[in-house]
Amino acid sequence: MTEQPLPTLISEISQKTGKSEEEISNLIKAKVDKFSGLLTEQGAAYMVQKELGLKQEALEQMQIGQLTDGMKGIEIKGLVETIFPIKEFEKNGKKGKLKSFILSDGTGEVRVTLWNDQTEKYELTHGSEIILSNVLVSSYNEKKQVTLGFNGIINILSKKEETFTILSELKSGMSGVNLIGRIVRKFPCKDFESGERKGKLCSFQFGDKNALLRATAWNEKADEIETFAEGDTIEIKNAYTKEGRFGVELHLGYTATMAVSTKEMPSIAEILKDSVSEKKINQLTDGETATISIKITGVEKGNFFYETCGKCGKKIQKTENGTLCETCGETTPTKRAVTSLLVEDDTAGIKATFFGNNALTTIGMTIEEIENNLNAKSTDVFIAELNGKLIGKEIKLLGYQKTNNFSGANEFMVKEIIN
Repeated sequence: MTEQPLPTLISEISQKTGKSEEEISNLIKAKVDKFSGLLTEQGAAYMVQKELGLKQEALEQMQIGQLTDGMKGIEIKGLVETIFPIKEFEKNGKKGKLKSFILSDGTGEVRVTLWNDQTEKYELTHGSEIILSNVLVSSYNEKKQVTLGFNGIINILSKKEETFTILSELKSGMSGVNLIGRIVRKFPCKDFESGERKGKLCSFQFGDKNALLRATAWNEKADEIETFAEGDTIEIKNAYTKEGRFGVELHLGYTATMAVSTKEMPSIAEILKDSVSEKKINQLTDGETATISIKITGVEKGNFFYETCGKCGKKIQKTENGTLCETCGETTPTKRAVTSLLVEDDTAGIKATFFGNNALTTIGMTIEEIENNLNAKSTDVFIAELNGKLIGKEIKLLGYQKTNNFSGANEFMVKEIIN
């Protein structure tokens, strides 16, 4: 679309509305002031033109292969390809958000970037056909990119419903994979260095009712997977697969997204039923997942909850200036339950540690009830009451043994209470 010079546009609006050019100019200036310089005079003039009921020129639709740097006020049509996660940023003291996706047609592809309120305005899915109206074309690193102009919109012509793959159907070399499953086991994260490239990876076991496989989250996604706990059911989108040492592996790169899912999923014990055996305590080896049938002999003295970042779930630090998270900065903390019990079978004893819902289920209290008890009585009295309720109780646990780095003693890290 050929853009009209501003004086010509003002004159045309004046003639068609009967308002003076000065009045039109003042309306334009008011719009520019209202949007704190984020709106050009030209864009403000088009807004005034629309608000005064004047029909605007139809936008010219261009093919992606025809786009050139500097084009504006046009339409493009295509299919949504890769969708990148929303990113938050801060520039010149102002916070913002952006979300990008790749749009393609038969002539080429281009990256489209949405800003701030636009990032959550449109429910875009891979494969959907859309039209972007009133776009601006620019270049970055010699590649064309597109943004919505002021008053630009996206019309979804046909929305493609997202499909999810079951784990048993995965093959090496797949991309854009969507899955729902349970985090069965998280392994310690690692920093790596390869040439000039540095990064971080976190591996975990991921399972559904059909299969169990190893997954790896890289860099930013490694930080994100740390916010989830073993046992969480999560939805993973836009992952890829490759062949690993033990078969097909799932990988989460920078385009992947993760979110908690409410979909029903088998328990960890059910997912692992064919690969986990029941053992006696004296048969446990470090790192091996197993089930043990035990009797509770006592409650270990210690903290019954710890504070985590209310945004990302990581542990926090308390400073003179407030509560800080190494990832999110200043944060509002939330409490997560933790309980250690002394347990035994007919071969040996061991300390079993429970986190989150497992800890609350074992104690039979909520976080608030634990806090109220500790505020009303001493820790020793509270533990004595718990001992009276729990000692002698027999339960079956699924988890794995690890060696405590400080004490050197073995501990059983509980992943699930079976009964």
